Amino acid sequence: MEVSPRFQVEDFSGHNMKMLLILFLMIICSHISVSQDSGPKYADVVFLVDSSDRLGSRSFPFVKMFITKMINSLPIEADKYRVALAQYSDKLHSEFHLSTFKGRSPMLNHLRKNFGFIGGSLQIGKALQEAHRTYFSATTNGRDKKQFPPILVVLASSESEDDVEEASKALQKDGVKIISVGVQKASEENLKTMATSQFHFNLRTVRDLSMFSQNMTQIIKDVAKYKEGAVDDIFVEACQGPSMADVVFLLDMSINGSDENLDYLKGFLEESVSALDIKENCMRIGLVAYSNETKVINSLSMGINKSEVLQHIQNLSPRTGKAYTGAAIKKLRKEVFSARNGSRKNQGVPQIAVLVTHRDSEDNVTKAAVNLRREGVTIFTLGIKGASDTQLEKIASHPAEQYVSKLKTFADLAAHNQTFLKKLRNQITHTVSVFSERTETLKSGCVDTEEADIYLLIDGSGSTQATDFHEMKIFLSEVVGMFNIAPHKVRVGAVQYADSWDLEFEINKYSNKQDLGKAIENIRQLGGNTNTGAALNFTLSLLQKAKKQRGNKVPCHLVVLTNGMSKDSILEPANRLREEHIRVYAIGIKEANQTQLREIAGEEKRVYYVHDFDALKDIRNQVVQEICAEEACKEMKADIMFLVDSSGSIGPENFSKMKTFMKNLVSKSQIGPDRVQIGVVQFSDINKEEFQLNRFMSQSDISNAIDQMAHIGQTTLTGSALSFVSQYFSPTKGARPNVRKFLILITDGEAQDIVKEPAVALRQEGVIIYSVGVFGSNVTQLEEISGRPEMVFYVENFDILQRIEDDLVFGICSPREECKRIEVLDVVFVIDSSGSIDYDEYNIMKDFMIDIVRKADVGMNRVRFGALKYADDPEVLFYLDNFGTKPEVISVLQNDQAMGGNTYTAEALGFSDHMFTEARGSRLNKGVPQVLIVITDGDSHDADKLNATAKALRDKGILVLAVGIADANPVELLAMAGSSDKYFFVETFGGLKGIISDVTASVCNSSKVDCEIDKVDLVFLMDGSTSIQQTDFKKMKEFLVSVVQDFDVSPNRVRIGAAQFSDAYHPEFPLGTFIGAKEISIQIENITQIFGNTHIGAALRKVEHYFRPDMGSRINTGTPQVLLVLTDGQSQDEVAQAAEALRRRGIDIYSVGIGDVDDQQLMQITGTAEKKLTVHNFDELKKVNKRIVRNICTTGGESNCFMDVVVGFDVSTQEKGRTLLEGQPWMETYLQDILRAISSLNGVSCEVGTETQVSVAFQVTNAMEKYSPKFEIYSENILNSLKDITVKGPSFLNANLLDSLWNTFQNKSAARGKVVLLFSDGLDDDAEKLEQKSDELRKEGLNALITVALDGPADSSDLADLPYIEFGKGFEYRTQLSIGMRDLGSRLSKQLVNVAERTCCCLFCKCIGGDGTMGDPGPPGKRGPPGFKGSEGYLGEEGIAGERGAPGPVGEQGTKGCYGTKGPKGNRGLNGQEGEAGESGIDGLNGEQGDYGLPGRKGEKGDEGSQGSPGKRGIPGDHGAKGLRGDPGTPGVDNSIEGPTGLKGERGREGRRGWPGPPGTPGSRRRTAAHGRRGHTGPQGIAGIPGPDGLEGSLGLKGPQGPRGEAGVKGEKGGVGSKGPQGPPGPGGEAGNQGHLGSQGNKGEPGDLGEKGAVGFPGPRGLQGDDGSPGYGSVGRKGAKGQGGFPGESGPKGETGDPGGPGETGLKGARGKTISAGLPGEMGSPGEPGPPGRKGVKGAKGLASFSTCELIQYVRDRSPGRRD
Repeated sequence: MEVSPRFQVEDFSGHNMKMLLILFLMIICSHISVSQDSGPKYADVVFLVDSSDRLGSRSFPFVKMFITKMINSLPIEADKYRVALAQYSDKLHSEFHLSTFKGRSPMLNHLRKNFGFIGGSLQIGKALQEAHRTYFSATTNGRDKKQFPPILVVLASSESEDDVEEASKALQKDGVKIISVGVQKASEENLKTMATSQFHFNLRTVRDLSMFSQNMTQIIKDVAKYKEGAVDDIFVEACQGPSMADVVFLLDMSINGSDENLDYLKGFLEESVSALDIKENCMRIGLVAYSNETKVINSLSMGINKSEVLQHIQNLSPRTGKAYTGAAIKKLRKEVFSARNGSRKNQGVPQIAVLVTHRDSEDNVTKAAVNLRREGVTIFTLGIKGASDTQLEKIASHPAEQYVSKLKTFADLAAHNQTFLKKLRNQITHTVSVFSERTETLKSGCVDTEEADIYLLIDGSGSTQATDFHEMKIFLSEVVGMFNIAPHKVRVGAVQYADSWDLEFEINKYSNKQDLGKAIENIRQLGGNTNTGAALNFTLSLLQKAKKQRGNKVPCHLVVLTNGMSKDSILEPANRLREEHIRVYAIGIKEANQTQLREIAGEEKRVYYVHDFDALKDIRNQVVQEICAEEACKEMKADIMFLVDSSGSIGPENFSKMKTFMKNLVSKSQIGPDRVQIGVVQFSDINKEEFQLNRFMSQSDISNAIDQMAHIGQTTLTGSALSFVSQYFSPTKGARPNVRKFLILITDGEAQDIVKEPAVALRQEGVIIYSVGVFGSNVTQLEEISGRPEMVFYVENFDILQRIEDDLVFGICSPREECKRIEVLDVVFVIDSSGSIDYDEYNIMKDFMIDIVRKADVGMNRVRFGALKYADDPEVLFYLDNFGTKPEVISVLQNDQAMGGNTYTAEALGFSDHMFTEARGSRLNKGVPQVLIVITDGDSHDADKLNATAKALRDKGILVLAVGIADANPVELLAMAGSSDKYFFVETFGGLKGIISDVTASVCNSSKVDCEIDKVDLVFLMDGSTSIQQTDFKKMKEFLVSVVQDFDVSPNRVRIGAAQFSDAYHPEFPLGTFIGAKEISIQIENITQIFGNTHIGAALRKVEHYFRPDMGSRINTGTPQVLLVLTDGQSQDEVAQAAEALRRRGIDIYSVGIGDVDDQQLMQITGTAEKKLTVHNFDELKKVNKRIVRNICTTGGESNCFMDVVVGFDVSTQEKGRTLLEGQPWMETYLQDILRAISSLNGVSCEVGTETQVSVAFQVTNAMEKYSPKFEIYSENILNSLKDITVKGPSFLNANLLDSLWNTFQNKSAARGKVVLLFSDGLDDDAEKLEQKSDELRKEGLNALITVALDGPADSSDLADLPYIEFGKGFEYRTQLSIGMRDLGSRLSKQLVNVAERTCCCLFCKCIGGDGTMGDPGPPGKRGPPGFKGSEGYLGEEGIAGERGAPGPVGEQGTKGCYGTKGPKGNRGLNGQEGEAGESGIDGLNGEQGDYGLPGRKGEKGDEGSQGSPGKRGIPGDHGAKGLRGDPGTPGVDNSIEGPTGLKGERGREGRRGWPGPPGTPGSRRRTAAHGRRGHTGPQGIAGIPGPDGLEGSLGLKGPQGPRGEAGVKGEKGGVGSKGPQGPPGPGGEAGNQGHLGSQGNKGEPGDLGEKGAVGFPGPRGLQGDDGSPGYGSVGRKGAKGQGGFPGESGPKGETGDPGGPGETGLKGARGKTISAGLPGEMGSPGEPGPPGRKGVKGAKGLASFSTCELIQYVRDRSPGRRD
């Protein structure tokens, strides 16, 4: 059931349901702005119920029962409630008016006798208009609306066929309050449009109306008292400071001693709560008390009123019993931090628990605390003397010193209050603003780690639980995700160990981040003991091999994770690793031995220890920072001034600690005149210079000077000090030009003067300010000084300063840059090499160019460089496609020598034009930006030609940057560059160093982001409110245009839409309306600002329609859906629920806040801090362009759907002693392409924007030596493991082979899809026996067994029998796949998608659109030029041409072949036009595709094409998705009478075990197999023609691998649950029983609620309602007696019995398995003749008119239990 506020009810039965209903009423009451003691008590209520075909006659009795219950529950009298009833479809049918009946009984009689189903189409708008006229006109109503408000209750089952908005507004304008209730497929938008405020409810099924009726009475009362505008028009108040969090206090209330201790506790809580901004949208407070039992005093949903929370605190009383803290924490997780009880964790709101205890716990706290922290809850522990320090640390979040507080007595709580509040606010700021930004800074710094080899050594021993192992893999994926993974950059390998080691993947196996992440996720735990030493030895050998591969020039790192003590010695292998200069990082968890960790790492700073696996995420950044620091700080260069608070509040001890902190920073810096310079100024109420930047040039001198500093004392004038210190960043005080400048402020007090203005002045001068403050300082002032929260380090005391040293040093080494690397670009240097430049000057020019190259991510798919030098004549140094690595480019530049001569710049520019052609490596036609950098030192001898030559280059789309030195002519520079911001001039060659940052910034900003995903649907939602100046609105549009330029905008790649909002919503253009970046840019530039207030929430609800298939969205095909929200202020309406609804649909939301925005509200929009960013003003938008695009390009969560595919081989022609691949050309020809095609499954309905992850294992049963299968993800060398396998003879398709294939699956969990893909040349055993074995495997959990027939000498009857053993192919059951099919990969991919739908989405039937025409990919065929390089293949013409000549029909193509012979001539002149003639040679490739029997190389290209095209044509599948709701009706195909059971089936989506339904299918397969065999020859013939076009398709397939992401966390929760039972053994047996009861119903745990048994009795009514629906007749007779009972519960049964008819019992029979099993048995006997029935399907040619989708719809439309 869905209500607003959203409230999910999953089960409408038993005690749990009663508790949920009670909670529902609580929520409704808490959210509606009415006074319970005022307002009207009664109303005129009109029920308008759906009676259309969409609802269906089968569902109508449930509606009738609902109305009956409502009439029974309302006090209906002349002066109280009046009720009217109407039903509608395409017209209104009035049952009775408000004045027709004065009491309940005649209404019930009318329902019994006259209330029947009408049918017809669904037109809600028309019904509302007629209801308005019939029931709510002045003449028909007759009562005072203020005293008896008119209420309309609308029940709808589907989306209206007409508009509802106008009619709804008319009713509301007349004062009618509308409650909308939806069932089945009701439109959420319709319901919201009709409803008054939040009074709209969406139930899952029509059956849920019975239980919902109990809520409806209260809802009617609430809406009657509701005052229009009380909710909708309220301005949403901003939270005061960091105050958006859900905070729960967990209190040990068994307080010993006097009441004084209780008073201290209450005082602490009261003072804390009083200081917090408690409101529904800000801080929510929960209170939970415990001893031996746990009681929720105040849930989060109730903790939104400060006075009520304070009253609960006052009412706290001591409790007796021992402390069971573990049980209390468990209850906290299950009941308090849950969305249904008020938690906003799904909205991104920080979740915080505060434990206050004074004694040891009697039960295990570790597991309960880990599970709570895994839910994203931060835990603070506050222990008073008597509490266990160990337990406090194991409960608290990491690091313990930050989250654990220890006090001696309860009296100390008062003094600790302010510290606690600062910790709490600091945590909120850290979550909302700081952590994500520091992570971005870290990623930026790690860009400098361009080359590295990293091995991961993972403890997979049995002591690690499955959920812990999964957490370890997530940690490792996130660590390596920080690096640029590529063959020539950072490489990563992995080894798992336990008793022995297992190489998971070598360091060179995966060459991109996406595949690497999949490979880590795919690691399967070994189990066993912990032998770390042996594993270190083995990994050392791998690292030695890796070092040799790269010439020992690349740093090597080893990351070791272990959770136990090693059983063997680790000292010797650890020493050997260090001798090899391998940096080892030792990470210990739980029982890891810290001495061994130090031995492994060799250095304390590379040792990390956490109490549990969930804390790994808290040390991730530390580990990555340590790896990256080496390169980031290699050439550390900075001017650093310390500004040190020396006021009286610090004291001598803390002053000494502060000096130690400064000296530690100095010791971690490279001091020197060309490196780091440091100066110090002290301040209090005066300012005192200690030493300037250039005073000391060694670490020891600076440290000595710091030691000599004397404490000043007095007050704190920080603003004055900031103004004073600004002079020290000038050259006169030792500062250096073009060197980064840093100010580190250290203070412990609040400034007594203004700090913002002097700090802003410093930052505008380019000074980066870090503020370090202890809790005595004012954190708001520190943020004003530094400008951003992440630049502030706010710590509890001076002892903690050492924890932030590394973060500060790293920030100085590698400060945040928005454009850290040039990513995708073509750059050509045009270098003046004339005689006016001497040797040294030429070297300076070369260094300048090399600095630009160093800034670039060089690679053939990233940045390409070309260069030419010139004097009298130009000379090419290298073309854009000559070099693919940075060292190669740098080497050529370094070795270049000046030419000498005159300066003919225009000629050189004109000559450079040919370097920007596709033949010379330019990617201009692929949308890659082109940059030319010309560097000259003098006047050009052909200056008159410069203007025209340069303009021709610019008109071609080439950005020209001109760099002039010394005698260069600025007029000529301007002529070349075209604008003043594109040229740079320096007086001397030495001045080039001063402009390098500006030039590289211009180059970097012109580059494109390397996008990891191929496809995305991107919608811009722009703030057009009045607070934005028109000039700023223009800057916003310019920013969006720049974002568009970074994407490949086209119908099949990136689609873009836009909408604007203020207090109104204005759609600009939907997805896919405009094609091409240029066209979309024009549309954005033409957008006109609408002005108004800022209502982001309303805009989010409206923009949802952009993400529908009919609006151009590809949401149903797995394409990532992204919404980018730009705003300059706080929303004046509520945003959280609207944003959460979008995110639940799989839409990723990113937000950009400009100026004075609410960070906390932005995070509620995005759901996570990582997807929001803020800038100070509109001018700064251009700085974050790359970051926004980069974030969108990594969109896509982690997959929650996993498929394991076992590939088996049955080849009867293999001979003993031969290799597996020998004599099997199809394996090398086709197998690789097939595996590539099935490796990326997009379009799984429950995986929006993510890929289903496919792992493959090979099983070779006839290998000479035992073959050990291993699941791995696809890589280009996936077949390597098969190449050296020797077979002992032929393999046989028998029961043993099938068993071997099944046993290959290590993890037989139903959570992973399991598919066997068997390549076979026919059955080798009795067909019936194999069918039986196949059926056994299906029952054991195998999801599909698919065979591919191999061509060969096998008996055709053997191949014809293959379909007998198959299952899981859905509608393809009649098609026998064979190795010759050109679209085999595409077909297999579709079948795996269907398996994924069943396994992951509980969707049992899905129709997928057929393959589209192959014509579209044709145009890319013009990319012939790359083919010229492949022309060397003509050397292998050996008879290929002859074989093609044999088929006479291709005679015409033979003529084209003649043109092909001219191709070699064209090769001699690649630069000439004759290359176009070579393109016609490409037409000859059409013949290659048809040549299946020929050598496989050219055939492979054809397969790639076929695989690509289906991917592009996935769009038609969107329509199929509408059929999802009917899936449970599948069983109805076997028994049309009992079809209605589909209603129940939908409720239990786990019905996939119902597959046994088709046991009779084998017979049908036998009869149809032969025909399927014949059918395949047709596709072969068709395949050859479109093959070449398909090359484009193959590129498409590789692309989708990008949308990888991360969402598997929810899977862990299952594992966590399994751990839960380990807790109960601690308490006595009785406690265990209670625990068991608790597991049956989450709501049954609270003892107090259990006492309210009297309230619980209404629960059984719901159960009777369920019984009544199917068995109306029999129960009805009893109902006659029940009529006397006024509650009416038994009465409805009798009433429904009359119309129910005996037919309804069938529905119950199908649903309840308690009915005699003999009945289904009888149905089974007809099942055997079923196979001939399938034979009939094959013969019925008339069915050819049905597509798969139409067939599904046909069956659904005619199912007796059909629900629309």
